[in-house]
Amino acid sequence: MPIRSSYELTRLFLSLSDVSRLDILNQLDERTSVIDICRRFGLLVHEAVRHLRRLEDVGLVSQLPNGDYVISEYGKVLVTFIEGISDVHDLLEYWERHSAAELPAHLKRLPADLGESLLQDSELLHAAAAEIVGEARRFLWVLNYTVDQTGLNASDVKVLMKSTAGTERPDVRYVDSVSTILLVNELRGLIFFPRVTTHEGYDPDMSCGFLVPAADVTYRLLVELFDFLWSCKSTRVVN
Repeated sequence: MPIRSSYELTRLFLSLSDVSRLDILNQLDERTSVIDICRRFGLLVHEAVRHLRRLEDVGLVSQLPNGDYVISEYGKVLVTFIEGISDVHDLLEYWERHSAAELPAHLKRLPADLGESLLQDSELLHAAAAEIVGEARRFLWVLNYTVDQTGLNASDVKVLMKSTAGTERPDVRYVDSVSTILLVNELRGLIFFPRVTTHEGYDPDMSCGFLVPAADVTYRLLVELFDFLWSCKSTRVVN
């Protein structure tokens, strides 16, 4: 999705480009006076007022009749996107080496929502993958991961794989353009993004991945990702 360039968008980014303003914005869930802000962040009155007016100019905060400030409804929405950007930035090293480019457009925010679910221990990850397969009872959905289906207890098993010679089986669907590895059962999901390589295509990487419990809101996106790939009209190619 292309980034739209506009004067108003530039003003918004400039307003958010100060640590003090970001700190103030994060503390305005309830109405707050200028004096409280000064005390909390060690600011002089004129400094606090200047920051608040910058945030107010772009619609992120509102001043109440008594002079207190509160985050606006627009500001509350925007803060959720700022949190996503912060999460991606915290995983900067990971996303420099891995790609989420093959995700469908409506799930592009998944990398940000994964937040603190990164696990960087290949042994623990492989153990988690085996546990997801073994503990599944209601369903087990697998993308690009070889599963021995003998002994499975899940009532609903779906396997979606990249096409390779000799892997044609009637109970497996195939998709050629997706290298992401995903395992989902009713309790949790595990996703590995492909490593970006210098040669054409992607190199699967199972040395680090994201383990997400079903209670996490991101788990719903993992289920939706598999469901989207499974239900595509063409199971051979997913764009």
